[in-house]
Amino acid sequence: MAFFLVALPLYIPVALFARMQLAPNVSLFNLATFVPALSALILVYKKNKGAGVKALLRRSYDFRQIKLKIWYLPVFFLYPVIVFVQYGLAILSGSEVSSPHFSFATPIVLVALFIAALGEELGWTGYLFDPMEARFGTLNAAILMGLIWAAFHIPLFAPSAPSLSWIAWQLTYIAATRVLFIWVYSNTGRSVFAVAATHATFNLGWQFFPATGGLLVPSFYDPRSLAITTLSVVAAVLFLWGPTLVRYRYAKVRRSADGM
Repeated sequence: MAFFLVALPLYIPVALFARMQLAPNVSLFNLATFVPALSALILVYKKNKGAGVKALLRRSYDFRQIKLKIWYLPVFFLYPVIVFVQYGLAILSGSEVSSPHFSFATPIVLVALFIAALGEELGWTGYLFDPMEARFGTLNAAILMGLIWAAFHIPLFAPSAPSLSWIAWQLTYIAATRVLFIWVYSNTGRSVFAVAATHATFNLGWQFFPATGGLLVPSFYDPRSLAITTLSVVAAVLFLWGPTLVRYRYAKVRRSADGM
């Protein structure tokens, strides 16, 4: 509760004036991405002063926590694959879509998106998730945080959303995404770096296509299809890893020397 008591006074003014333009293609809402991290830093400073702040910031590059390097595959490719699945579905349905565009600026964009993702994940994952998990359990905490995180985004798209149905599917898509973030977190040694990188690629996939309309998303963007695809991936994860998100059901069990 302390987190939200600090975050809400910081977030509400930004949400109320979310569309205020600060620079070309930069609105006040873009600053909201740093509210979770700022809230967490305020709280850790209050409790542990500079040592607490340094400890939290060090989680930005805790990639050494990732012992199984195979987890870099979902970190960097899970969400680009989901985006390109939507692109393929749009082509199959006969929709007019533009070709993806890649440039030398892509790595720079990825770094910028990673920094923005840290603004959220140092707060949501690095500070808030562990105590939520201790209280509610991994899956329940992931779902609850997903719902809160989805609500956090409403001021971004609600003013330009075409319908309530669009908003509902978008919220579902965002909430389901958080479950996959926590799946990555739970299997990478609780690495905030891994979640922030996954979050960055979550946003990067859409950068390969021209944005249209007030929502600044590609013409083939369909939150219903995205929600169904992401929920399908979540269902597969739960089937294979269970509600703890870490106990892979087909993992080989090591036998002791006496065969027991």
